[in-house]
Amino acid sequence: MELEDKAFLEHREQVIQRDRLAPPRVLPVHKSLPSIGSHKPLLYSMEELADMTDNFNEKNLIGETLFSKLYRGTIRHGWLPFEDWVVTVKIWDYTRRTSCYLNANESTNEEVMFLTQPSAKQHPNVVNLLGYSNRRFLEAVVYDLNPLGTVRNLATTGSLTWLQRIKVALGFARALEFLHDPKKPYLVRNINAAHIILDQDCNPKIFDFSTMSGGILGKLTRLKEKLLTVGYDDPEYFPLGGPEEGGFEVTYHDVFSYGVVLLGLITKRIVDMENIQTTTLVYRWAWRQYRPNRYLVHESLVEDPGFYASDGIMITELAMRCIQIELDKRPSMKDVVKRLEGLQAVQLHGNVVGM
Repeated sequence: MELEDKAFLEHREQVIQRDRLAPPRVLPVHKSLPSIGSHKPLLYSMEELADMTDNFNEKNLIGETLFSKLYRGTIRHGWLPFEDWVVTVKIWDYTRRTSCYLNANESTNEEVMFLTQPSAKQHPNVVNLLGYSNRRFLEAVVYDLNPLGTVRNLATTGSLTWLQRIKVALGFARALEFLHDPKKPYLVRNINAAHIILDQDCNPKIFDFSTMSGGILGKLTRLKEKLLTVGYDDPEYFPLGGPEEGGFEVTYHDVFSYGVVLLGLITKRIVDMENIQTTTLVYRWAWRQYRPNRYLVHESLVEDPGFYASDGIMITELAMRCIQIELDKRPSMKDVVKRLEGLQAVQLHGNVVGM
């Protein structure tokens, strides 16, 4: 462990111990109810976050993003007549090299501002915010979400059936369609399989907004513009500014990233961020392997109930359209949702895939 990493962890532990010695706070009753409803998000102390995650125990670690670590947490009700409440805790990880490129406090405040918007709070594929900590060097957010895991950790395993993968693809497409609303579009720019989390019913939730711009967040900053997610961003990337500058067209960068995620779901391939220099990128592999009227679906999924060859071909072609080099040949997310809703599996198993 390097010196700066050790110093950060020691600092965090000191704050936790200091919080434990502080006089106990009287918490509002709604904090212990299974929904914050119209209440404002709560401000958590580092002690409370540590208690939720068993002091950030590795056994509760769900995954990692470009800037943070994701933990399964539990809010224990004690004397209240409710069961323990499982949540997801995301804490900014200062030991990651990428974390130095953004201001953690600003990013946390921006996320809280976005997630407290009525339209975001009502969307089923956007995480529901319970509370946060914006204490310097101890930034974190808490989501009302009992997590199954991230798409990155589940896509390559046998954990997800074909129909569940369709459900994930459709739900996440709807989240991006919502964000790409032409009236006030957001550009996410940080889409990858590690930044999509599933609840226990395999409903996908977008939860990382660190490089998002547009809408109420304003213009794309220079720092956000320079941060690319290798393997998911356009290989022919060139700056187009934020949604408020370039119009709806700039959201097609997100469409490319979505196409890579979609390919990962149907082929059981992911971008290996730890061995990025020696791994064939998913979209490059697809460019080489794709043939018209054939599908790239993993052979183990072809035998699943609800798989139809016509769907395999259609969804493969859709993914390939998303990763076209030419921007104007890519579909909008509205088109993607429409195509996915037309799949035979969706028409016949709508109750399973979320129709």
